[in-house]
Amino acid sequence: MSYQFLPNIIFIFSVLGILLIILKHLPEAGLPHNNLPKQPPADVVLQEKGLPAQAISKIRVAAAFSAKKIWNFILEAKDLKPQAATGYKMRKIFGGKLPSAKNPIIIPQTFHEVKNEKYYLDLIKQQPKNLAHYDALGKFYLEQNNLADAKDIYLYAINHEPANPDYQARLAYCYYQTKQYAKAVEHYQKSLALDSTQPNRYYNLGLAQKAAGRPAEAGKALHKALELEPENAKYKQALGQVEKV
Repeated sequence: MSYQFLPNIIFIFSVLGILLIILKHLPEAGLPHNNLPKQPPADVVLQEKGLPAQAISKIRVAAAFSAKKIWNFILEAKDLKPQAATGYKMRKIFGGKLPSAKNPIIIPQTFHEVKNEKYYLDLIKQQPKNLAHYDALGKFYLEQNNLADAKDIYLYAINHEPANPDYQARLAYCYYQTKQYAKAVEHYQKSLALDSTQPNRYYNLGLAQKAAGRPAEAGKALHKALELEPENAKYKQALGQVEKV
């Protein structure tokens, strides 16, 4: 008798098993699912405005793809290879905005103008009464060891500004280097009469006086240089050489 009901029992259990499997895969209504990913705040905001989540995700993907496609087109137009970090770097440089007709790339250009003789002569032509330009040209000549032209420049500058101690000292240097020691002494003295705070000019005066055959006067000038700068070994050495004469 029991054998007659066995197929029915098996059939019932089979149906119940199928129902349990179906019920297991159904979502739990009304209960939070810990494994579900949280929606980004932007999605929530757009959903509140009536845009479904599926459309949001599609729009985001389409927008990202379009931006990448446009950026790769720009790189190809410039014969550049697109790189993973290029877009990020460019957006960082331009504050999140890619270059466009309204927001073009501005590349600063730096020009290193060659400061040659013509450069300074052009400055003088533009402002012929500005003695600073003559002084700059004179310094340029001194750097080039063009003593003849430097001397002419400082003779001109002193003719217009005789009370400038720097011009007097530079003219004296020109005379010293061309072995016109008496004139060098004269203009070093004029420079120190206008500004007596420069120990190096007393030193130069001492050298010029020594070369001119005036060791006693050279010693006085070198002593003055040491008064202003007592620890200068160069001044001490020059004074020692003068005192041996």
